[in-house]
Amino acid sequence: MKKCLPIIFAALITVSSLTGCAGRNHSSEQNNATVQSSEPAIIQTALSTNGAFSPTIPSNASAAYEKLMAYKTEDYGQQSVADFNAALASTPDELAVFLADIADVTNTMSPDDENYEFFTTTITFSSHELYCEHMGEEFTLFVPMSKQSRLCDYLDEAGEPVYEFNCFVESNVAYSIDNPKLVSVAERDKVLLTYKEEMQNYLNGLSETEIVGSNIKEMLIDKSVELANSLSTENMRLSPCEIYLIEINGEAEEAIQQ
Repeated sequence: MKKCLPIIFAALITVSSLTGCAGRNHSSEQNNATVQSSEPAIIQTALSTNGAFSPTIPSNASAAYEKLMAYKTEDYGQQSVADFNAALASTPDELAVFLADIADVTNTMSPDDENYEFFTTTITFSSHELYCEHMGEEFTLFVPMSKQSRLCDYLDEAGEPVYEFNCFVESNVAYSIDNPKLVSVAERDKVLLTYKEEMQNYLNGLSETEIVGSNIKEMLIDKSVELANSLSTENMRLSPCEIYLIEINGEAEEAIQQ
């Protein structure tokens, strides 16, 4: 079973990476928007007419979708990471089925889905942690960033907007949850989402001249150190990011070598 887990997880990572990199074709307003609220959209509840918690499930939802939605209870955000993750999968066989179900759901769901955040945030973070624990690897968070400016008055061959200036960054940040019994799901999600949002906000705030004329890699790492220190707690710690791709106006290697 251990041999098949990397294959299933690779499929899930591909979906997550594509979701994270979708900003390459977003409008400049979307890419450079500053997050207004410090509370990420982690939990979105739905109430039935009698007041009981009842998350909405699309009528055409797959069996995998319905099965995973069972974990979106009214208080799931208050559960400890230890309890929540254990409920998702406690054996290698359960983990293999769980990862396959996630890949099935995230590969077909729309960003407009009411439960999109639950799957792409909470369930995705937990699945990564469960997989890493099983493989004996450290937890990592994929952090893509992008800044695009000077919109052109024409579209590319795919009909997408074209910008005169483009900067794309891909990085990972390692983190550890030293006492998962004392860290809630909502707390974990908020810390990781805040880290991603603040790194993107920092890149948004840099001018084209600063990005091109300075050591952008070093600047982003310095910012990641600041965020890791401010967001880390006694029970959950983040490390500075590891940047493995910087592409500025289509030239990746020169940017990496700065």
